[in-house]
Amino acid sequence: MYIGYMGSVVFIVSSRYMLTPANVQQSASGRWQDHEIIYKKPSSEFLGPELQDMSFDIILASQYGINPKTEYEVLRNMCETGAVFPLIIGGRPVSHNYWTLRSVQLGETYYTPTGKLMWAKASVSLKEYDNSNYAEEKSKLNLYGSIANVLTAVF
Repeated sequence: MYIGYMGSVVFIVSSRYMLTPANVQQSASGRWQDHEIIYKKPSSEFLGPELQDMSFDIILASQYGINPKTEYEVLRNMCETGAVFPLIIGGRPVSHNYWTLRSVQLGETYYTPTGKLMWAKASVSLKEYDNSNYAEEKSKLNLYGSIANVLTAVF
C-alpha cells in the first residue's frame, strides 16, 4: 500500500516491503517582535509564520526488503546536496511548500555476522522550504544550466 514519498524515497507497505515514517513530530510557530516602550509594557507585532519543522524515524530493515546501507546513502545524499523536494504523506502534501532534509542520523544499528548492515533506525529532520521566490531561482538555474550546456558542448 502506497503511503507517500519524500523526494526519491517512497513510503510503501506490502507483504514483502516496508518503508514508513514513524514517530512523526511536526511543529509550526509564528515570528513575533516585541517593541520596547518607555514606562509601558512592550508592544508585540506579528511578523508572519515561521517555517515548519518535522522529524520522524525510518526503520531500515533488510527483512522488509530494504537495503539499509543503500537507503541511508540516499538520505545522506539528499541532506548533503541540499535537495528540495515535496513531502507527501497519506496521498496529500504536508504543506503547500517543499521541504529540505536538514539532518539524518543513523542509530540502533544491527549487523550480520559477516559485517553487513541488516537493521538501522534513521532519524530525519526536515524544514519547510518557502518556494515563493521560485522565479528568481528558475532564472539562476537557467543561467547556470545554459553555461553548463555551452561548456559541455565546447569540451
